[in-house]
Amino acid sequence: MGKKSSIIIIFREFISKFPKHFSLLFILLLIEGISAALSIVTVIPIADYIIDPALNHPSKITSFIIYVLKYIKYKPSFFVFGTLFFITNFLKGFLEVSIRYAILKIKYKVVRTLFGEALVKFFKAKWGFFSGAEQGKILNTLNNELNTIGDTLGHIATLFAQIVQLCIYLAVPILLNPKLTITAISLALLFGSPLLFLNKISYRLGKKNTETANEALGILTEIMSSARLILGYGNQLKSKDRFITAFDNHTSVTLKSQVLSTAIPKFFTPMGMMAVLISIGIAISENVNISEMAAILWSLIGAIPILSSILQGNISIRNFIPSYEQLIELQKKATELEEVDGTIVFEELSNSIEFRNVNFTYPERISTLKNINILLLKGQMTALIGESGSGKSTITDLVLGLQTPDTGQIYLDNIEYSSWNKNSFRSKIGYVPQDPQLFNTTIRENLLWACSTLNENEIWNSLELANAANFVKQLPQGLDTIVGDRGIRLSGGQRQRIALARALSRQPELIILDEATSSLDTESEKLIQDSLEKINKKTTILVVAHRLSTIKNADMVYILNTGIIVEKGSYKDLSLKIGSKLNTMLINQNELINKN
Repeated sequence: MGKKSSIIIIFREFISKFPKHFSLLFILLLIEGISAALSIVTVIPIADYIIDPALNHPSKITSFIIYVLKYIKYKPSFFVFGTLFFITNFLKGFLEVSIRYAILKIKYKVVRTLFGEALVKFFKAKWGFFSGAEQGKILNTLNNELNTIGDTLGHIATLFAQIVQLCIYLAVPILLNPKLTITAISLALLFGSPLLFLNKISYRLGKKNTETANEALGILTEIMSSARLILGYGNQLKSKDRFITAFDNHTSVTLKSQVLSTAIPKFFTPMGMMAVLISIGIAISENVNISEMAAILWSLIGAIPILSSILQGNISIRNFIPSYEQLIELQKKATELEEVDGTIVFEELSNSIEFRNVNFTYPERISTLKNINILLLKGQMTALIGESGSGKSTITDLVLGLQTPDTGQIYLDNIEYSSWNKNSFRSKIGYVPQDPQLFNTTIRENLLWACSTLNENEIWNSLELANAANFVKQLPQGLDTIVGDRGIRLSGGQRQRIALARALSRQPELIILDEATSSLDTESEKLIQDSLEKINKKTTILVVAHRLSTIKNADMVYILNTGIIVEKGSYKDLSLKIGSKLNTMLINQNELINKN
């Protein structure tokens, strides 16, 4: 996408999306333009009055104003002329504020729309979009670059307003003395022309600014999400230094970018003033009418800062293009990875979920799952066990529809998974991952997030099922207790039980526990196990586990090794068949998880 075409396309797209806002802006600009012209014209009678209080030889414009004043029965005077000058300039200032308000309203409306469109596209994409993308890049795009785009839209709208203002400011002096006006503007543009060559530098700085911001925010996000690990290793200073290095790289670029943007008006304004002075010198030598010269001077002094702002806005627009390109790149990637959805709405699981000869491989890795055949029957507990990396969590991702098999098929009630509307199926699933990921709000809101229609009794019933009601009742604020970021204000066992209650609150057709008890102590794990016993036979359960106690009530156990099912059967049958081997496998897996 070329830089010039980007600006044209963007502005055209924005106008088509927000016609009312831009129509209002255009009307305000026209009115402001008229008031600007009047503010220039009203300088002339003041100058005429100062030169000749008797107004024996007024200019044409002053004569017209005197005629209008006599018509409305007002006598010309310095006070009347001054009042006209004040009113027109006050009106001009009021309209400039109104235009600024309209521009800001358009800006924030656009940013809001861009946020919404980006999130919709991102969340229509497959899980691979999030797992494969750099988190810093996504977060920086949403957090910083979209604001940059909004600011630039403000610059574009302001640029549009300033061009209209400039035309008005120059129209009057051109009518009064075209030679003098054109000379001044030509000299100003000639003096300022070298500044136009800064466009390419601005684009390069903008691109580098975006890249370094991606890196810095990515590192900061990683540090904050790994705070427990960093503290545990005592690597606070190392982590701080890593971020500071990235921050310094970013500030080095952004300083240059901001200084460049600031330098434009600072350099151009004196050049423009010099051009005006030269033109006025020429006018004096040619005996131009003093009152007209005053109006031209007033107009040109107002026009020079506008020209300066136009040049500054042009630099800012070039600087923003990398931000827009990054947004488009992410949206394009999300569109390419858009999830293909079926049309059948899932209501309930009538029979089973079945994997038939499923194979799956992550990009640039060896085969993860090989010829997997699994049957999850309604109302039964199915367990997956195996060493770390054997493919257990990949199977849960496939059940959730976060991944798609390379070959083979998954069936819901003997209908291919691809035929179902995935969100309608997911809305009937209660998912409890190893990291419960509670939201930084109350316990009540965490449960309502999963099911917004819950009443008080249903919330407490879900907590009772998850063996969480007792400890919640003992909290000073009860259900209104803030759990902190990711639930940090609760213990590991409490977080996991709230996560289970959140899953159960949906009265799901399927519960998935992916290593949900791996990091818990024996007592907390026992409470989770008791919860599973309460819902067993009533709800279909898929458990990824590493402890014997967690899977002892499983109707079917699948043992995986390097992506292959090596054994399957009920827990009882497998205990008789390979009891010691099964126990050793679970113990080894437990050691691996604890070590990690």
